[in-house]
Amino acid sequence: MEARNTDTDGTGTIISPGKRSNSNVDTVQKPVSEQRTTILQSISIKIVGSLERFFYKWGYQIGLTPVPFIVACVIITVVCGIGLFRFTPENRPDKLWIPWNSEFVKDTEWLNKNFPSPFRFHYAIITADDVLQPNVLDVLLDIHDRVKEIEASSYTWKDICFKLPVIKFDSNSRRKRQVNEPTTTFFNGTFDGFDSAFDFDDDASEEAEEKPFDPSVSLPTELYCNIVSSLDEECFELNMLELWNYNASVISKLTREQIIEAVNQEQISPVFGRPVNYASELGKLQRNESGYIVGAQAVMIRWFARLNRTAMNLGDVLNDEGTGQAVDKYNFMWEKELSNFFLSYRPPEGVDIYFNVARSFADISGSTIMGDASMLAVGFSIVFMYVIFMLGKFNFVEQRPLLSLAGLSCVGLAIIVSYGICSAFKIIYGPVHNILPFLLLGIGIDDMFVIMQCWNNLRADDLKKSLPEKLGLTLQHAGVSITITSLTDFFAFAIGGTTVLPALQSFCIYAALGIIATYVFQATFFVAWLAIDQRRIERRRNAFIPYIIHASFSPKTWITRSFAQNAIEKIYCKFLFRKFSKVIVFLVTFGMFGVNIWGNILLRQEFNPIWFLPQDSYLFKYFAARDKFFPEKGEEGFVLMSGVDLNSNLPKLESLLLEFENSSFVHEIDAWYPPFKNYVNTNFGKDIPNRELTDKEFSKYLGKFLFSPSGGKYQSRFKFDSNLTCGKRAPIVELSSANFKFNIFSGPEQHVPAMNNIKRIIREANFTPPNSHTFIWSFAFAGWETDEIITAELYRNMGLAMICVFLTTLILIANLQTCCMVLLCVVLTLVDVGGSMHFWNLTIDTVSCIDLVLAIGLCVDYAAHIGHAFMTSDGTREERAKKALVNIGPAVLNGGFSTFLAFILLANSKSHVFLTFFKIFFLVVVYGLFHGLVFLPVLLSIMGPAPYATVIPEVGADRNEAKEMQVLLVVNQNMEECNQNPEKSCRNGSTIEGDIELLGKGKGDLG
Repeated sequence: MEARNTDTDGTGTIISPGKRSNSNVDTVQKPVSEQRTTILQSISIKIVGSLERFFYKWGYQIGLTPVPFIVACVIITVVCGIGLFRFTPENRPDKLWIPWNSEFVKDTEWLNKNFPSPFRFHYAIITADDVLQPNVLDVLLDIHDRVKEIEASSYTWKDICFKLPVIKFDSNSRRKRQVNEPTTTFFNGTFDGFDSAFDFDDDASEEAEEKPFDPSVSLPTELYCNIVSSLDEECFELNMLELWNYNASVISKLTREQIIEAVNQEQISPVFGRPVNYASELGKLQRNESGYIVGAQAVMIRWFARLNRTAMNLGDVLNDEGTGQAVDKYNFMWEKELSNFFLSYRPPEGVDIYFNVARSFADISGSTIMGDASMLAVGFSIVFMYVIFMLGKFNFVEQRPLLSLAGLSCVGLAIIVSYGICSAFKIIYGPVHNILPFLLLGIGIDDMFVIMQCWNNLRADDLKKSLPEKLGLTLQHAGVSITITSLTDFFAFAIGGTTVLPALQSFCIYAALGIIATYVFQATFFVAWLAIDQRRIERRRNAFIPYIIHASFSPKTWITRSFAQNAIEKIYCKFLFRKFSKVIVFLVTFGMFGVNIWGNILLRQEFNPIWFLPQDSYLFKYFAARDKFFPEKGEEGFVLMSGVDLNSNLPKLESLLLEFENSSFVHEIDAWYPPFKNYVNTNFGKDIPNRELTDKEFSKYLGKFLFSPSGGKYQSRFKFDSNLTCGKRAPIVELSSANFKFNIFSGPEQHVPAMNNIKRIIREANFTPPNSHTFIWSFAFAGWETDEIITAELYRNMGLAMICVFLTTLILIANLQTCCMVLLCVVLTLVDVGGSMHFWNLTIDTVSCIDLVLAIGLCVDYAAHIGHAFMTSDGTREERAKKALVNIGPAVLNGGFSTFLAFILLANSKSHVFLTFFKIFFLVVVYGLFHGLVFLPVLLSIMGPAPYATVIPEVGADRNEAKEMQVLLVVNQNMEECNQNPEKSCRNGSTIEGDIELLGKGKGDLG
């Protein structure tokens, strides 16, 4: 900002030395010679004075030799860009959106390390007006047959599928259907959980009047085990067609009535001989008055694959970046072919298919993470045209296309520097980081416009000086202003870098480095090109074809004058500072504030990692279909017990399960213990848990149970230290699990207490030995644990950021009253943005948290520029407010509008990240410009503080007196520094004459 501006009395009346105003409106200020600086002002004078001297010398040196500075900037960028070789993209939800110190992350890492899942899961949802129709079954059969034929590297479905023994019982045996069939939700790559698909109706067996035949007990052990080991195996697939053994000739003859009858009755599978009931695999069920299923709108198919451990041990292993699971390359390649099949599959009219392959998240996020590059390129082009229009004049000489390109190039250089340094330290890069170029583009353009505005504000006598001197004076004025805003932005992001949310932490580090780099490049690279471009103009060379010289060029005054400054001074200021207008401004400001306070109260906290998928992706559509057609399915959880002595803890386990059943948060639980208890007590006359088994008895019965018809499905619930063998005792149990389902919750106010309640139950169970590890794991905790802390993290980050912003502006603006007004504008803007988020269907989530932290740095820019300009202007309060608007208002307006242009194309984005960014930053720009260019000038015109003691009036004796005082203040500071540390402060020849020359007295400015 301009140190050449004026000095006033306490309320803005211009006075002459030794005189006092007779105004009965404004109080009287002492003459500048009698003013005393406060401690805060003295600190500010030292800091700002040092900055102004530095920037003057910096601009002067750039003006002398601009090319070396340009080359140095390019070299620094190239060196930093080397770090991009360690670029670390991250797509996994647990590595991005979940607190790095959360229990979920620790438990997930522990599971992946100690008990990695051996399974991969694939899903498809088929929808129609009624899926219980023969034509829909034809689609299911076609999909089943074609999936079996998919081949990748000579591997087919039969080679990679999970297989089950084929045990055929009487297919006519039927049992009554259970209303609440257990269902399963899987987390790709962490815990298998596939076994909950094998849901036997054990209660029905317990209620049978006669003791059921159990071959594992009735037959000799050796004979039974021989039978088990000789059974054929088939690929396991949860598909309604299993009811008809996938027999095409039978399925083709089915009527709708026969299909409905089958799904209403639980049957024995003709494939695996297991009880099946596919009602739970149907969505949007339609029932008659008696509860009989008469229709459904969706059916789900599931495929279960097993990892090829042999291939993985031989080195044929890949990393699924979407889930973090290690997977053999044959499974991974086959999954790609499965995705291609579904993408190309065209069902008949009226039937829709949605699918989710195990590698889908990696494929979608991988194609998206560097996406929107074309959108960024178009955004840069739009901004480039705007910058050319605003920086140049309407003639072939004073147009500035090269300078405009240089200004935008600063953003590109800053991006390379930021990405390179962060990549060198392997700081993760997530999908939300894609908005960083748009952010730096908006901030970088603001700095460029401020520099150019200060260039245009040079006085007539300054314009007669040499180019290096003019650049020095420009940076002397602009340097402090862009330093204030850049430091406030930097500290806002630096605070965000201390959060426990990985994506927010990483983004803030990237952004903080990007902002500092943008600041340095704008003050160096851009100014160097300004020197080159200005020399071209002075030589009257064509802006587009420099070798053409316009010898007769003479700029017209009507096109060289700033249109924005004219409009603000002649029209806007005359209207804004009327009494009626001021009343309207306050009414509108606090009216919006009141409405948005209400909006903030209604603003919901909700987070779902699925939102970060592009809304037009097949995976997002699958999850949307799942939520639409299967909304009754609650989230699944697992009770995991490692190192627990199960035999001695059976009474505690029974109490734990009973507490789960009685919990208001749990819908159902499916554990191995109740059927094991019934199996042992019924067949061997034991009394578990009243009478404790010996360790040998426990391992013996557990081994028999896990190979029995009733206990076979629970084999996958155990991990042993050696192979489980039929007819032998069970090895030592390393891990056991029990599955349960939560109730359906409406939001964080319900699911966060549910999560904490279940965790409390586990903690209070006190399983032995003490070093055992018992915990709850659920994929839902990925979002729930974030919901628990995200609001507190948001308020913490915003509070600390605002404190840092306030302290920074206080030190550099050096006036408590002005800084409080600037902070008020920031608070009003943030409240208005938060309230409008509710009305625009946004919630508090990780992305909106990032955007709100960014908003602090962005909205403070608008107000800080005006506040600083007000403090460096002379006249009455209203005159100073007008001068602030005229001198720096165009730069603020151009910066805000160009920021809006930078992300306008994001309005059509299908990405939650980009759409949220657009909405919030649109609100920030609108509210920030309103409070910075409308509310704050009005407030300053009414109750603004006196200007700096060193402000120099534009004309008259006061100008000479103030100029002399400014010189003396700086000289006294330098003399004090010399006395305190003569070697450090005076080695470079800091003298009174040098200070006077720097401030302009030696150039004739005082007369």
